[in-house]
Amino acid sequence: INAYDDGHSTGRLRRFIPTMLGPSDVRKNLSRLMPSAESGQRALKTLSDFRLPVGISTADALALIAKITSGEDQLLPAPLCNLFAQLNLIQSRRLVSFLATFTSYFHQQAALNRHFDFTDCALGNLFFAGCYLESGQDFNRAVAAFSIFHDVDPKILLNVTLGENLFLVAEKDDGSILRNEADIVAAQSTDAKIARLYLLDAPIYLPQVESASAPPPEGWPAFLSAHHTQPQPNQAALDALAHADVVIYGPGTQHSSLLPSYLTGGIGEAVAANCDADKIFIANIHRDFDIPADDINDLARKFLDAHRRNGTQPGIEWEQVVSHFFVQADTAGDENRAKYIPFDASKFIFPLRTVRLRDWEAQEGRHSGGFVLDEVRQIVQGRIDINLDRLQHMVSIIIPVLNEERTIEHVLREIVALDFQSLGLSKEIIVVDGASTDRSFEIAQSVRSVKVLRLDSQKGRGAALRMGIDAARGNLIAFFPGDNEYRTDDLISMVSSLTQSRFRAVFGSRAVKCTNLSGELQSIYKNQLALYLASKYGGMLLSILTLLLYNRYITDALSSVKAFDTDLLRSLKLVCDGRDLDTEIIAKLAIRLEYVLEIPVDYAPRTRSAGKKITVFDGLQCIWSLLRSRFSN
Repeated sequence: INAYDDGHSTGRLRRFIPTMLGPSDVRKNLSRLMPSAESGQRALKTLSDFRLPVGISTADALALIAKITSGEDQLLPAPLCNLFAQLNLIQSRRLVSFLATFTSYFHQQAALNRHFDFTDCALGNLFFAGCYLESGQDFNRAVAAFSIFHDVDPKILLNVTLGENLFLVAEKDDGSILRNEADIVAAQSTDAKIARLYLLDAPIYLPQVESASAPPPEGWPAFLSAHHTQPQPNQAALDALAHADVVIYGPGTQHSSLLPSYLTGGIGEAVAANCDADKIFIANIHRDFDIPADDINDLARKFLDAHRRNGTQPGIEWEQVVSHFFVQADTAGDENRAKYIPFDASKFIFPLRTVRLRDWEAQEGRHSGGFVLDEVRQIVQGRIDINLDRLQHMVSIIIPVLNEERTIEHVLREIVALDFQSLGLSKEIIVVDGASTDRSFEIAQSVRSVKVLRLDSQKGRGAALRMGIDAARGNLIAFFPGDNEYRTDDLISMVSSLTQSRFRAVFGSRAVKCTNLSGELQSIYKNQLALYLASKYGGMLLSILTLLLYNRYITDALSSVKAFDTDLLRSLKLVCDGRDLDTEIIAKLAIRLEYVLEIPVDYAPRTRSAGKKITVFDGLQCIWSLLRSRFSN
């Protein structure tokens, strides 16, 4: 990381402690890198991100800090009191020490008529400020000490420089300037792109740039070029680059988080000298505020110019610093295309063999780390002698729909609200409409964060599921109906069973929780005796037939809630278009000796008049699917 952030409370802290760089990126990264298995670690993470109220007075802020440093945690507001109570003794003592050191410094400065505004300041920034003061005002020593305090190896998070207190300024291609990092990351006009970045020492920057009321006589470009300072590299960062198997240039705010790091002396040379590493540039998906008019060529050009330190190191060739470009494929509709960074293969300035083009998006504008890791794994697995485990990172929930306008919106909104983060998973929701004649398709399209596909004719549930399987990007897939007969919460336990066990196929069984099968079926089919008998004994027949044919007993073959490892499901090469897809899956899993875990799910069946669709013919197709799969192998 670099630490040139100088906006909001971070900027106020930098000016209050004039030798210190911005702590916010240190805090945010450690919050994500630290373990969270223990309650104290989780409490520390929450405390670090806790912000003091907007508009809090200095007296109130100092009074709150005094309660912490004096051991009067029980007098704190309830949320803070509960968090401090969860800290272990070492964590508590260190936080008290950090805040006491900062408070002492505050009072020393107050005596000199220098003050700090605590409004909207993250407590973690104050913790770091105290750690920095305790570390002899050595920024890199403070980063290492703060890492250890967060149970993170100090070799993992590195400030790229020696800690020189420099300020970031940008020049736009119309000659105007952005005077600080906060202005750089703010919304920009599309009239002029950011052309060049400069780093200035505080004695030059504060009086002559930040406080300047007019441009210097020679003009801003000449002034900034003359006073640009090249920071010296942190040797630990150079060593890490020299021994890296993979160098990844992450996406993010290009002109603050990324490009300034590459301006550091020796960084480009260190990357270029590592001839064995794969070097991967990950392009942004959406336009950030600082790149409202840039395309992929602009990002790639600026990336290379920064490694060449704005022309001072022209000997660095592009092949030495990048081997792969991860670029977002055009998946946006016309109404959203303007939000995405454009990529034109015919105009890309580097060879197309270096480009990995795919849909990297997990949430709107955000990369899926799992997609990136999957791709990196493919690149490096054959080169390094390490077996990289496949990471489960996303579940694709496929919902086949046919004329479900009464229920589909409710089901989708419940699934959108499901949180798989505790399992380390993101999710995507794919609705496949089977050529509905009602408003199901339009309603599904109206729900945000849902991808909606459509069959061109009513081919059947199996055809809809197969279309969803082809479109799924997750490495786990779950089936769920849009008819509101099942509880969406059961998806969590289904997917959890996949992530926390060796099983690769999980079925939700209605039979386990059913206390009165006859009563439920009678409420569905009323006086339709043939359908009642077919449903009651048809399910039993499928279970018994599966046992006879495949030596496998499945209690609920036609459950609409199932979950799979994606590679396994796709390897089955499914062909059925109707309800018989369910028994085709069972048969092919059994032939492969793949175990199926069944777990109980809740079920509230609909009546025929409410839209229940399964027929006797569907049951006959399922039986035929079992027989055909058995005797065709």
